[in-house]
Amino acid sequence: MPGEFTTEAAQMAAAGVIVSAVAVPLGLLGRALGGAGRPLALPAWSPWRVPWGGFEVFAAFLLVAVTIPFAVAQSQLPSLAVGVVALPIQLAFLAITVRFLYPKWPVPWANPFAALPPAVAVWAVLTPAVLLFHAGIVQLFTAAGMKPDEHPLAKFTGGDEFTRLLFILQACVAAPLIEEVLFRGVLLPWVIGSRPRPPAAEPPPATPAALRPWIVVGFAVAVAALSGKVGPIVFAAVLAGGLGLVWVTVRRGKRHVRAVYATAALFAAIHSSVWPSPVPLFLLGLGLGWCAVRTRGVLVPAVVHGLFNAVSAVYVLRGGVT
Repeated sequence: MPGEFTTEAAQMAAAGVIVSAVAVPLGLLGRALGGAGRPLALPAWSPWRVPWGGFEVFAAFLLVAVTIPFAVAQSQLPSLAVGVVALPIQLAFLAITVRFLYPKWPVPWANPFAALPPAVAVWAVLTPAVLLFHAGIVQLFTAAGMKPDEHPLAKFTGGDEFTRLLFILQACVAAPLIEEVLFRGVLLPWVIGSRPRPPAAEPPPATPAALRPWIVVGFAVAVAALSGKVGPIVFAAVLAGGLGLVWVTVRRGKRHVRAVYATAALFAAIHSSVWPSPVPLFLLGLGLGWCAVRTRGVLVPAVVHGLFNAVSAVYVLRGGVT
């Protein structure tokens, strides 16, 4: 329906303007406190070495993304509070585990204020592209007689101020931060395949670097299959074929490109419960992964992801339907 589409687009644009009123001052603040001489452009790609292997990556996802939230949920907290309460536990668990397993690994620290200007700049470009792509996909599906799945955010009916605060914290802080830490902080550098140079007596990594993107995309196909929906399965299969195309065509920075592509595919697949959301979220995952490899960290993609989610959160809080 053209009229309904125009109204929703106008409401989403208004939500973007509202978020911009917060994001732009944050970027300016970061510019002032993070080093005014720093360029807005992201730095060039460089090796990103981490000491963990595939087993540790799998364990991190299982324990941090599944076990801890499940344990917190047993306390009968409101659903919106589970992710917010679980977040500090998840981050503390990861920090303690890294220090315990890799005490000699120099954890890379970054000035959080320096991450704000490039993050806001990337968000201002990436968000309209993803949202317009999403709108186009939804219109295409609707025109073909297929009804898009209802997003869980559409079920949020507001409530008191505390409930709204929990909603904002969950959508704009807890969910994007833990997803970026896991996908772009733990998984992505492992897929790239660079590790600190070990002593000569230490055995090589168990999983060859060339196999890692394929393993991740294989998990993406498996996750899509668990949804039981034809659309996500077909899309995941197309993405698997796309990795083959990337493999034979990309030559410069191929490790980084393959890793960004594979992790974006898995990132999209975990959202298969709401079809066709994985299609535009794959584009978002590519942008977030690109930010991560250029900065060798999760601060910039986490801010971009949080601001991206903030647009949808403001849209919902103002009465829109996602």
